[in-house]
Amino acid sequence: MSTLVVAKKDFEDAIRARTLQLLVAFFVGFTTLVFHYHRSRLGEEPTFTTLFDGIVGMLGVVVPVLGVMIGYKAIVGERESGSLKLLLTLPHSRLDVMLGKFLGRSAIVVVTMAVGFALVGIQTIVFTDLFSLPAFLIAAGEITLFGIIFVAIAMAFSTAMRSSMTATIGALGMTILFSFLWDFLVGIVVQFVDPMQIDPQTGMYQPDPGPNWLYLLPRLNPRRAFYEPSSYAIKEPAPFYLEPWLGWVLVVFWLVVPLGLAYLRFRNSDLA
Repeated sequence: MSTLVVAKKDFEDAIRARTLQLLVAFFVGFTTLVFHYHRSRLGEEPTFTTLFDGIVGMLGVVVPVLGVMIGYKAIVGERESGSLKLLLTLPHSRLDVMLGKFLGRSAIVVVTMAVGFALVGIQTIVFTDLFSLPAFLIAAGEITLFGIIFVAIAMAFSTAMRSSMTATIGALGMTILFSFLWDFLVGIVVQFVDPMQIDPQTGMYQPDPGPNWLYLLPRLNPRRAFYEPSSYAIKEPAPFYLEPWLGWVLVVFWLVVPLGLAYLRFRNSDLA
């Protein structure tokens, strides 16, 4: 019960501070621009998948940043202001405070994503005839889940660190790694392990799928936990770590492990 009390207060504080309204306004404006940009670039045979792949690709960069902005000061901000000590004088344990803050901040992400995607869905219906409710719900759910994962990562730094500066650097560092650098690093590993060969007769690169474990590397990025390589690229027998269900295991990992490690540090730390 204490966890829900903390979560409710955190969410209400975001409303009073107009944080939620500003995030919703930004996200609605951004998704509207992205929608019309990709709608204008549809080819001769447009589909909902081609439209939303581009939208989700761009949101996959912005939403993690929003998650970090929402979560990075959740605990460390209270610690620096001294209000964390006051909060813990109430019948709340440190675990209640951490989980409550996480749920409250996650609720902010859910509401922001829900409003933004609802308007994108309406625009898809009004301006195109491509709307697919199942595919729309899957895309919206995945992006919302990514946002919550990055709230958890930011919250982990906020809980474990003693200053906003170090929490910000750590959370933004992870965001830059997963949003901008991960694919580049994976590409380096792929070229080192399995460089593409040129066919001497045609002068063309010949397809040569690398070892199956190379296709696990993109999935370790929480943004691409549900990545599935093309079936022709997998060497049989397909390993378990390329099965679709592993995506949910990785999602749970990124939600639980960062917060769990941060709590172990926070549990007995000095609040001064």
